[in-house]
Amino acid sequence: MSVFSPTLVIDSEHSFQALQAIAAIHDSDPGSGAKKSTWTIRYFAADGYEIAARRAEKHPARIASITCLRHHIAANDRDLSTSALTVTVELWDRLGCDRPRADGASHIAGTRHRKHPDHDLAVDYIEPTAWFHAVRDDHRLRLSAPHLYTLHEPVDIVYTWVDGADPKWRARMREAMEAADLRATEPSALAESRFTSRDELKYSLRSLEYYASWANHIYIVTDDQVPDWLNADHPKITVVDHRDIFADPTVLPVFNSHAIESQLHHIEGLCDRYVYLNDDCFFLRPTEPELFYSGNGVARHFPSVVPIDIGGWSPRDLPIISAAKQGRDYLLDAYGRTVTHRFKHTPHPQIRPVLEAMEREHPDLFSQVAASVFRSPSDYSIASSLHHFDAFERGHSVEGRIGYRFIDLGRPDLDLQLARVARADDLDVFCLNETTLCDESRETVDSTVGRFLNDRFPVPSSFESQPKKGTPWIKDSSRRRRGSPNRWSSASRESKGISSFADMG
Repeated sequence: MSVFSPTLVIDSEHSFQALQAIAAIHDSDPGSGAKKSTWTIRYFAADGYEIAARRAEKHPARIASITCLRHHIAANDRDLSTSALTVTVELWDRLGCDRPRADGASHIAGTRHRKHPDHDLAVDYIEPTAWFHAVRDDHRLRLSAPHLYTLHEPVDIVYTWVDGADPKWRARMREAMEAADLRATEPSALAESRFTSRDELKYSLRSLEYYASWANHIYIVTDDQVPDWLNADHPKITVVDHRDIFADPTVLPVFNSHAIESQLHHIEGLCDRYVYLNDDCFFLRPTEPELFYSGNGVARHFPSVVPIDIGGWSPRDLPIISAAKQGRDYLLDAYGRTVTHRFKHTPHPQIRPVLEAMEREHPDLFSQVAASVFRSPSDYSIASSLHHFDAFERGHSVEGRIGYRFIDLGRPDLDLQLARVARADDLDVFCLNETTLCDESRETVDSTVGRFLNDRFPVPSSFESQPKKGTPWIKDSSRRRRGSPNRWSSASRESKGISSFADMG
């Protein structure tokens, strides 16, 4: 089911030739970019214990598998590879007559049998006929049809972005503030930190191209703005203005993310399944769409450990808390159910037909949120909260698991937190979120975040107006239409386990 960690199966009779070929990798690899690639090669016995390279060469019959990882080193010495990019070579025994099978029958003579006892591959043995056809047919063992648990619908990406330093945008905001009644507006709704841009979107797009290349198309929703570094002509990028998605454009301009999120499902051409994320979210390791959707298209949501207190809304609540309580009240009124916890600030899988049904059934709610110029206690968080509640009740969303970390840029130990993220190998995504910063610390935080993002995501993406030559990422520049295969790279998604066979005889 996965393009990651493929397995190459070799008849153990050819163990010596396989070892020689793998040992020669170091000398033959030309490397990529400004740095020569390096390799990590590890040898394992059938019991799972690692074997030293010298002993492996002397006793090839003991080897059950060899894992190879090519390290892609960026110009700043950052290793951009992860364990998901390993290739495993397994040496399988050829069985004689009457070897018992686990189900009580006997194996056919000539069957190739796996040395490892664990069952983490699609198959543990391959009969002679299947082996012959796999070697003949492009050296791959193929399933008869796509796997049940693999998503085969396209998935789009939707970002919201604002440049709070843009003079024209700031003038629109000042005019809106002068016309609005701000007595009920919580001060954090107007905080500079809510609209600050440190070019996070540029680095989030880099992380997307590094680690989520399954994305079908990318929509960037803005208020008459385009990042100056963005290649807006890229065939996989569409910049969408608020005027193009608001059902009632007369309420514009708005400076409230809740209002903007309530209209994202109106984007023309948007797939039925799309992942919505803020520009402060970043991917940290290779992912697949099944992180966000099950094979049958059901979305996955990611509850937080942070509870919603059982009281009603009060003036002490921040807008994010009041919106969570409003969502709880919605669920109680609509379905007679309640919830106790909020959601993580991760990318949010969305199902467009669910949102369309919600809007048909509750048009006043959607129009109320869309017309909320600044964050208000009466807001609902539709995309990042209410959608998940409602989709779950309709049978279109389930609880998922995601490796995730949230970093508040106002923390005094920010450097330590960023260092931990840079070294982490168990995180799918992380979020850099700014709540409130004092003016004295802003310059320091800006510098710290800039250094971190440049170090962690050093290779420009194809979405930047002047990408560097030699960028090593595989890209397909053809514009995919709705309903077409959702892969940038040409790698097909084979059944997890056997992706290739080598007939070295």
